[in-house]
Amino acid sequence: MGLFINNSKHPNVFKNNQVLNEPNQAYSRRDFLTEFMKDESLNKQELMEKVKQLSQSIEDMTNRLEKNEMTNQLVLQQVNEQLALQKDTAKKISEQEELQRKVAEKLEEQEERQTEVLTRLDTQEALVDKITHQLNHIRSILFERTNYLAGKIEDGYRVTSSYVYKLMTGADKPLTFFLMNQKKEENQQKMD
Repeated sequence: MGLFINNSKHPNVFKNNQVLNEPNQAYSRRDFLTEFMKDESLNKQELMEKVKQLSQSIEDMTNRLEKNEMTNQLVLQQVNEQLALQKDTAKKISEQEELQRKVAEKLEEQEERQTEVLTRLDTQEALVDKITHQLNHIRSILFERTNYLAGKIEDGYRVTSSYVYKLMTGADKPLTFFLMNQKKEENQQKMD
């Protein structure tokens, strides 16, 4: 602090126009208590400034923590929603797997039935082939027997006809000769 001169009331007090020899103080007196108080005041100001900075940092950190907490809550909510969807999806997948298992069982049963039907059809086809073969055999036997019997009946008819013709006409020529002549005459009449 500098020297105070009151020019309005005491203008000449502490006034010196000569050159001053410096330092003009031979000894100094130190007041430790005053210095301590000054130091403490400075320390207190520094501490208050640091407390203020720390308080501001804590407030900033609190704000960031609150924002982080809100973000964490949103993320947690989204995770819970995703988990709920995943549980629902897992349940649907499980139901779908159960349905597919039932369909696979029914397809397996259907395949077994088809195999059984095909086996039966093969058996039926073999039986039909056997019956067809037997019918063809019976048909050929009937054809042979019919031809044989027709031949026998025809031979019997000829013999009987010739015998009856001989009895009725008394001729020695067989009936077949007479029938052949009659057919020739009919053919000639058709041509004329």
